Amino acid sequence: MTLKKSGTLASLSLITLLLLMGIDTTQNNTFPITTPQLEKEEEGNLAERVEQKKARDEYFFELMRDPATNRIPEGIRQKEIAHAKNLPLHFKGKRKASQTFNWKALGPNDVGGRTRALAVDMDNNNIILAGGVSGGVWRSTNQGETWTQVTTADQNPSVTSIAQDPRAGHRDTWYYVTGEYSGNSAGARGGGATYYGSGIYKSTDNGLTWTMLASAGDLTRFDSRYDFVSRVAVSPTTGTVFFASNAIGIYRSDDGGATFDLVLGEVNEHSWSDVQINANGVVIATLSETGFLDEGVSHTNSPGIYRSNDDGLTWTDITTNEFPTTFSRTRIAISESDPNSVYVFGYDGSPFLIYTDLSDLTKTENRSANIPDFGGSVGSMNMQGGYNLEIAVDPNNKDFVVIGGTNMFRSFDGFKTKPSEAENDRNLTWVGGYSTANDVSTYEGHHPDNHAIIFDPVLSNKVWSGHDGGVSVTNSIKRSTVQWTHKVNGYNVTQFYTVAIPRIAGDDRYIGGTQDNGSPFFRDNFLTGVSSSNDVSSGDGSYAYLGEDYGYVSSQRGNVSRLLYTPTGDLLSPYNQGGQWSFIEPEGSANQKFIHPFKVDPSDEDIMYYPESNHIWRNDSLSHIPNYQQGGTSVGWAELFNINVGTAGHSISTLEVSTNNPSHRLYLGGSSSTLKPTLYRIDNANTATSGGVDISPPDAAAGAYIHDIAVNATDGDELIAVLSNYAIESLYYSSDGGATWSTIGGNLEGAEGPSVRTAAIIEGSAGTVYLVGTSTGLYSTTTLDGGNTIWEREDPNGIGLNVVEFIDSRPEDNRVAVATHGRGMWAGTPGSAVSTEEEVTESVIPESFALNQNYPNPFNPSTVISYSLPSSSNVNITVYDINGRKVAELLRNEMKSAGSHEFNFDASNLASGVYLYRISAKSISGSQLFTKSRKMTLIK
Repeated sequence: MTLKKSGTLASLSLITLLLLMGIDTTQNNTFPITTPQLEKEEEGNLAERVEQKKARDEYFFELMRDPATNRIPEGIRQKEIAHAKNLPLHFKGKRKASQTFNWKALGPNDVGGRTRALAVDMDNNNIILAGGVSGGVWRSTNQGETWTQVTTADQNPSVTSIAQDPRAGHRDTWYYVTGEYSGNSAGARGGGATYYGSGIYKSTDNGLTWTMLASAGDLTRFDSRYDFVSRVAVSPTTGTVFFASNAIGIYRSDDGGATFDLVLGEVNEHSWSDVQINANGVVIATLSETGFLDEGVSHTNSPGIYRSNDDGLTWTDITTNEFPTTFSRTRIAISESDPNSVYVFGYDGSPFLIYTDLSDLTKTENRSANIPDFGGSVGSMNMQGGYNLEIAVDPNNKDFVVIGGTNMFRSFDGFKTKPSEAENDRNLTWVGGYSTANDVSTYEGHHPDNHAIIFDPVLSNKVWSGHDGGVSVTNSIKRSTVQWTHKVNGYNVTQFYTVAIPRIAGDDRYIGGTQDNGSPFFRDNFLTGVSSSNDVSSGDGSYAYLGEDYGYVSSQRGNVSRLLYTPTGDLLSPYNQGGQWSFIEPEGSANQKFIHPFKVDPSDEDIMYYPESNHIWRNDSLSHIPNYQQGGTSVGWAELFNINVGTAGHSISTLEVSTNNPSHRLYLGGSSSTLKPTLYRIDNANTATSGGVDISPPDAAAGAYIHDIAVNATDGDELIAVLSNYAIESLYYSSDGGATWSTIGGNLEGAEGPSVRTAAIIEGSAGTVYLVGTSTGLYSTTTLDGGNTIWEREDPNGIGLNVVEFIDSRPEDNRVAVATHGRGMWAGTPGSAVSTEEEVTESVIPESFALNQNYPNPFNPSTVISYSLPSSSNVNITVYDINGRKVAELLRNEMKSAGSHEFNFDASNLASGVYLYRISAKSISGSQLFTKSRKMTLIK
């Protein structure tokens, strides 16, 4: 099941001012043949969905706002990126191997994430390009079977539209534009830390590499045409490039993007615009009624639809009375087979659909009344305030039209008629999004919230769809039954909130809560790689815990389920996969946050702590809760009003339980919108019914939000409190259980520093490593020096500048799991060897791939490994012991240029023995794949 959210248009100020978007019930290990059917949670009416959207926005706004101003700092996204690029990088060899992590992208490879940009190569329909709203541009050369990221960590990941130059002989040229105007959840979720656009990007090698054309200039303010661009389009007759700039209008370039001129619209006059070009080169554009004009000031260009017959130089207003007088976002679709047939799909408080015949404007028709509505909680064309809104027309048939909101609907007559509510019409019309069963499960192979619909240029029965679950394709869009296939293998743009891993060394299981994609559970086996995932919650996944006997997982607003593992140690969804499950949140609890924390005591997994407002509930008999409880339970729960975070003005925003020295110690973080945050320590929390020591950092900023507490697993007195707001001291450190505190933000802090979200303390064999996750990536240090602490960027070419929401780690093998909001999940393992690479300059490019024998061999303790590449390639080099266990990852998906390369491999931390080293190299074009292994011998 996927519980869906409702959305509203963001609230925006003048373009030159701040952008503010919101402020015997004993269990056993056998499975019954049949299990009770879980009643799926319905969304309720529109008002209830709007309230849930409001709660989400308020939660994230509190998490990141500057408490002193009660707003997100203006332009902070670009400022914090510039700040991050000036911070030092961590590189292998700088520390002892056990203090260095090898990072691996986990994905998982079958989830995907919110996708607004999508295109199919007109010359080779095996090539697909897709853009995540916070994950960059990805390219597939095999119909979406696998994907490769083609933008770099330094290029803007907020991709909103992709277009190919459609002219024959020019189709190696592509453009993408950036900056999602409303709702990018990787930004501030309600504030100015949204992902601004940084300019227009161009590729001249068929989407393999990209360079920035036009820059947004001052990236710290919403003051540029390039800050938020929603569409790019290229004329099929002239190659002229057009883009639609939010809050302004339509821009034009006749020099391949070198320069752009405003040709329709004016600054502040139109929140939304769109542009498309028909097969004859006629340009069609729309300008919204909503804008930022002062009362009584008229638009320079009236809202409506415009046509240009001279390549965008002059425009004619062709708006008729059929158009609504007030409207916001619109999308245009034009028939290729009949270039005069134009559809405008938009939002004016409800969906509207206008058909226009360019050859005879008197034939313009308002077909809004024919938009399907099949009732129930999810059967309508819900656009979430215009955020989900897309339309496409069959290239060969102007009357075959597909529209998308939360659902996808089709019409064989251009919506001239409205389908009845009969089951046959419903099944024929409703072809994506939610299930046609009219409940809150999803359409098989598809996902709600449609943002891109693309007809294949060769096969008109084939359609590609970009949605909140990534990318799907169907080969049966015109058949009576439409069947979708999810195509996200390796398209790692998932937006995680949290992550959890088991406490057992070597355990390969992972789980995390995500935006709109539930809680994927999966494995990462060193032989078989990342497994397929299984969503075991719903909607927006939240916190999770993988215990010895049970897995615990939650979804939005604090719904917690207990799941018994299958005999193979996997988890099953309680909604459609059976198994033994029960919803176990305290019956009668209230005031849950949108992403609501809970904690299982790692020293006694029968105990769970669950916050409500400023106090906690405790359950001391989790395993005795009967199966198949719905709506929570009273079994085992006690509401402990006297274990709290102080005044009623605070609410518990995070909590952590110590593992050792001592165990059963509970740390509670309390946040308030106006008061200083509080932090309480409760010893023996497994049995205590009152008490607690106020250990609040005395200098913490009033109104700050405690987002995470990291506790050393081997020393319960060592902890870090993480405050996530902008423009405050973010990191407080204590080595004595909170008796004294020091600030350790160091070079992360400052007016342009990031929002710090999470931390971890890793006790390695060579000393302690401290990790922090921020809105500009992952950082580490081995030396805390108060305000002089130097944090170094981890994995700048992988995790990069993406938002890191959450870190989980285990002391048993020091495995680290990192949840990013836009680039999926990452795993870190302590290094056991060091490599330093240098390129060997040659005048001749090698003719073939090669992995050479290391020299010297045998060696002690270092040796040289060399390899050759005939073309630029993504390269992995891994070292295994004789039993096939991975002991070092020397190169991980690193882009290397054509030529001969070599590096020094330092195996000081490995035991004597025979090892295998293996290369896997894939040319950037995807046409060549090379793998080879060799043996080497270490003798000490």
